[in-house]
Amino acid sequence: MNEILRNTQLLTAETLLLFTGLLCITLAKVFDEQRFQSFLSIIFNYRYLKLYSKEKNQTQHWFNIVLFIPQLIIFSLIIREAAIYFNLAPGSNIYVIICFLFLFILFKYYVEKIISTIFEITEFTESFQFHKLTYRNYSAMILLPFVAYYIFSGLPQDILIIVITGLFILLNIMCLALTLINHQNSIARHLFYFILYLCALEIAPYLILTNLLILDKA
Repeated sequence: MNEILRNTQLLTAETLLLFTGLLCITLAKVFDEQRFQSFLSIIFNYRYLKLYSKEKNQTQHWFNIVLFIPQLIIFSLIIREAAIYFNLAPGSNIYVIICFLFLFILFKYYVEKIISTIFEITEFTESFQFHKLTYRNYSAMILLPFVAYYIFSGLPQDILIIVITGLFILLNIMCLALTLINHQNSIARHLFYFILYLCALEIAPYLILTNLLILDKA
């Protein structure tokens, strides 16, 4: 019988964070099972997004906030593990990454709110933000078991971290693409403002972060 390598490292922070993520998903299901079941089907039909997009301030609804917590945790863990693997930031602290990512998302969210108010496209922006948040919450649930396996299995996982990182990038691209498709009619009516929004808030921040990482590594 071949010996199985096991992870003997104490992973208290990761255990606590993943447990918190699972707890939040469970709470969302327990307190609003009908909405949760509808949420799980967003890849196969548009009913959930169509139904709840009509309600105002959906990004601030408790259901979305509760599911945003696992998203924040999973995305932060992936960023940390990828940064360590690719030697971008070997000593990264997971709590620092979570705080930074949260502040980055929060800053971006309120800048979008301000811009939408200035250009009088508030309704479009609220719907756009809700769709993005929903798809990213969903993608975090898909990634959770992969991240848990990577962290706790203790097996050689060079290929797995590359797969997880690739899947993370792919899912985020898909989230944006699906959101764009769902809003193509609204985008056509506000094309000029949307191009400004896309360049300033969807592309520029990630280019700046990438350049900072590259310059810091250099």
